[in-house]
Amino acid sequence: MLPTIRRNALNLRTIPEFRWDVDRLFDEIINRPSAGYPLGGPAADLYETEDGFTLEMNLPGYELDNIDVNLEQGVLLVSGVREEDTEEERGTYHLRERSWGRFNRSFTVPHTIDPKAVKAEFTNGVLIVNLPKAPDAKARRIEVKVK
Repeated sequence: MLPTIRRNALNLRTIPEFRWDVDRLFDEIINRPSAGYPLGGPAADLYETEDGFTLEMNLPGYELDNIDVNLEQGVLLVSGVREEDTEEERGTYHLRERSWGRFNRSFTVPHTIDPKAVKAEFTNGVLIVNLPKAPDAKARRIEVKVK
C-alpha cells in the first residue's frame, strides 16, 4: 500500500514529498533485481579460519546438476543457471525479487590453499566450498633464542 500524500492549497507536492518520490525511484532502480542478480550474483560470504577459507553461497531453488565449481590458477569460479518459471500462468506480478537466469561469480583465492584438498557440498540451498590451507602455509610459532 502506498502512503497517503497530502496536498497543499494549490494541490502541489511539497519538497519533502518530491524528494521522497525521487529517493524511492532511485532505490527501486538500483536495488530491483532484473533478469539476473543484483550486484553480480547470488549472495555469498567468504571467511578465513586458522585452517583455511570457506565460501558460503545462497542458491535456493537450484538443482545440483545446474551448479558448477572450478578452481584454476588461483581463481574459484562458481556458476549456475536457474530457469524462469514459465510453465503456468501466474497472473500479474506486483513484486518479483526471486532471481533466475545464469550467473558467474569468481573469487581470487590466496596461493596458500591446498588445491587438491578443496571440497564442496550443497545442502538446503546453500553451497559451501572449503578451501583448506596447505600445511606449510599455516602460522607457526618461531622460538627466539638468546645468544
